[in-house]
Amino acid sequence: MSNRFLILIWIVGLGFMVACGVPEEDQSYVARVGSATLTYSDVQRSLANQTAFLDSTDAVSQVVERWITNELLYQEAVDRGLMSDPSVQRLLEDNARSVMVSAIVDRMTTDDLESGPDEDAIRTYYEQHRNQLALREPFARVRHLIFLDADSAESIRSQIADLDLDESGMEAYALLSAKHMPGVSDPDAFYPLNQLFSSIPQVLNTIQELNPGDILPVISHEDRYHVIQLVQKLESGDVPDMELIIDDLRKRVTIQMRKQLYERQVQRLRTRALARDDLEIR
Repeated sequence: MSNRFLILIWIVGLGFMVACGVPEEDQSYVARVGSATLTYSDVQRSLANQTAFLDSTDAVSQVVERWITNELLYQEAVDRGLMSDPSVQRLLEDNARSVMVSAIVDRMTTDDLESGPDEDAIRTYYEQHRNQLALREPFARVRHLIFLDADSAESIRSQIADLDLDESGMEAYALLSAKHMPGVSDPDAFYPLNQLFSSIPQVLNTIQELNPGDILPVISHEDRYHVIQLVQKLESGDVPDMELIIDDLRKRVTIQMRKQLYERQVQRLRTRALARDDLEIR
């Protein structure tokens, strides 16, 4: 039985134990090196930072193998007395200082920004940076459903073709799509046009010529039948409406505000140190 399979069994079983209320301290560990153990909670925390494109079994296996390797090396370093090595001690001190600096910067630049930027700040940023927000390639919103047989695809295609592109039409489409296999795209979100159907060349070549509301003939590809309608398209060079990129704008404004707050806080510390005669530059 492979290690990956054993790890997967352990994750499933331990998840059941947690769901049943077994205390965490009673849970078995995933791996042990000497007296050091890797617990389920440790794995879960590491998985939270893993890329979403990794298979779950691969991700768990990577976390476990990386921990084992690092723990073996750490314990070997301790056994060889590297903790008392002056160069190692300097590195540890430098790392501790770096962690503390990062922690205080994060604390100073987030405490006053818990509520995030308001709409006025976001709108001001949007107006001041319109040129930078222009699209470098076409983006599109599409309705996309996948079927196993051509007759079902044709039937649903005719229903979708009759739907409007307004809110009521989107609600009707949501009800319709809930009963069928959706494509990879969210009809409420924009995607780069050349990435939407990169695996179906005949769609990519045709959809660029469509207007909003146009629907393609049923597309047969790899034993599946695709119904695709263009909802909205933005051309290269267009500046999206603020509402369409509000989440991205909020992140940008938050970063800008954090930078400004950081500069003010550092200046405050510098001024205070100078007033106390605790800062000297020769």
